[in-house]
Amino acid sequence: MSAEYTIVVMDRSFKLSRSQIEFDSPNFFTSYFNAPGQITPRKLELSRDPYLFLIILRYLNGYRLLPLHPTLVPPYCTLDSTLADLRADAQFYQLSGLSALLASQNLEEDQLVFRYIEVAGSFATDPSSELEPSEDFDKVITGFSLKRSTEQQYRTVSKDKNFLTVPEKMDDGVRARFYTGLLNERIVRGVLQRDGLIAHVNHWELLGWTKSYPDEYSRQVSILVKIWAKPGLIINGSNDI
Repeated sequence: MSAEYTIVVMDRSFKLSRSQIEFDSPNFFTSYFNAPGQITPRKLELSRDPYLFLIILRYLNGYRLLPLHPTLVPPYCTLDSTLADLRADAQFYQLSGLSALLASQNLEEDQLVFRYIEVAGSFATDPSSELEPSEDFDKVITGFSLKRSTEQQYRTVSKDKNFLTVPEKMDDGVRARFYTGLLNERIVRGVLQRDGLIAHVNHWELLGWTKSYPDEYSRQVSILVKIWAKPGLIINGSNDI
């Protein structure tokens, strides 16, 4: 039976096998657990980030890590800060292969171009709640389309008093806007997936949105997004991105 090791990162416990800790070795784990001339320990406690360790665990399982999927980004980080913190952890854990992989990501990002897109549409709402659609989310996505936008359009719209952005922190005064931002992120991801673009987009930034209510049972939304992708991405039959 393969040896099993417990790694506690802050308050979260992870079980790793010998094959996992020896992936990309020698490293911090093999130095600790396989140190010669001592009783082999079975537990290690660390004051590192458990969210980042989940990503590193995927790497130790041999899974493809890059491009990093937005759902793996910790809730308090951006994609850029997550990659920067991963580089720091790769050095801490002495994972030379992961460090090289993340360094290659830097080279790829230098080749990315960014463009502005607009995701616009409408969906049915429940008059008693402004936060959630009243219909299945797959149906919500069918009511939205994606088209190219421009920085000038963003700058113009962002000056409108009705242009909303995700608040930097959540408190009672902006709670509804915070959750609306999460819903809009989900809509953007759903549209990119539906249109077959999600695999070609490295990452994106939700810039903000405007909304209106044609009637008490529907909401119309226009979401402006900045995306980073390799040149040649085709949107609506055009590959000028």
